[in-house]
This record gives sequence, C-alpha cells and structure tokens, in this order.
Amino acid sequence: MIRSIAAGAFGLGVLVIAAVPAYADATGDVRAAMVKFLGLSSYEMSFGTGARIGTVDIVKPHSRHVRMATGEIISIGSDFYVKRGNSGWTKLPAGAGAGAAGAFVNMETLGRKVSGATATDIGMKSVDGETLHAYRVRDSAGHEVTVYIARDGFVHRVDDVSGPGEARFSKFNAVPPIRAPI
Repeated sequence: MIRSIAAGAFGLGVLVIAAVPAYADATGDVRAAMVKFLGLSSYEMSFGTGARIGTVDIVKPHSRHVRMATGEIISIGSDFYVKRGNSGWTKLPAGAGAGAAGAFVNMETLGRKVSGATATDIGMKSVDGETLHAYRVRDSAGHEVTVYIARDGFVHRVDDVSGPGEARFSKFNAVPPIRAPI
C-alpha cells in the first residue's frame, strides 16, 4: 500500500513542476521549472487523502524518510529501515528492501519523462489559503494533474484530475540530513 501511494505521489511529481509567472508557452514553463526543481538538495512531500496520508522527506542523493499512521520507513542508499506502529526500528537484511525501494524513485529519473507532457495555464486559484498559479498538465499517456505554483517558483500542490489524490511540496532545500535510526 505505501509503495502504491508513494509511487503515485512521486509519479505526480513527474509532471508537476512549472514556473510563475505564466508565459505564452505553459509547456515550456513546466519544462523550465523541472530544471529548477531538480536543482533542489532536499524537499518534503505530503501525499494522500483520508486514511492514506503520509509525508516523505527527500534528501539527495539517496535518502528518504516516509511517515504514515501505520509506521515509518527510512531509506539511505541501499540501507532500509522499517518501524511499524509503536514497535522499534528494524534494519532489513541487504537486498530485502529492494522491492519496496521502488516507491522511492528519484525525481531525477522521473523528471526525464516530462518531455511528452503538455501544460495549459488555468489561472490563479486560492488553495489552502494561498493564492497559487494553476496549470493543467497532461502526460503522453493522457493522465492529467493540476499543479499549483507559488510566487517562489516552486510547486506547492498537485491534484490528480481523475480521482482523489494530492501531493503537497514544501521545505525546499530545508530538510535536515536523514540519519539511520539504529
């Protein structure tokens, strides 16, 4: 479950980067902003709705800390740690976390897939008490998301057009290093 939610949220991240203000070429804005996003050293992503919500701290090049109501996962390079509920941390044996690590795909890898996406400027919107610039982005497979860009030029929210699902981005270059819990 965490893999599908996190992977879906990261998948949304593929298409979400656009710049403020909008110019005549919204698709060009998306591509240019992806370059800016890929330059980040760290960020936080909150994702999901209802009982399937979580937060992921991402610190380049290969550190992630996922927090959900059911537990936590830390991935640092090839090391993988799991904490379920109130239990303590467990380090998985080498290779045991490889399948689950697929949920931690780097934005750099996903960013390369943006070339087939197109974007449409849909104007300024009020979201979570903040005025953000909205873009509708469609990937080459026809999947659409709405991305909301703040005046700082970073994506602050992404909504999946086809159903419930959202990702919020914050703490740009401000996430502290992720350390092994044990």
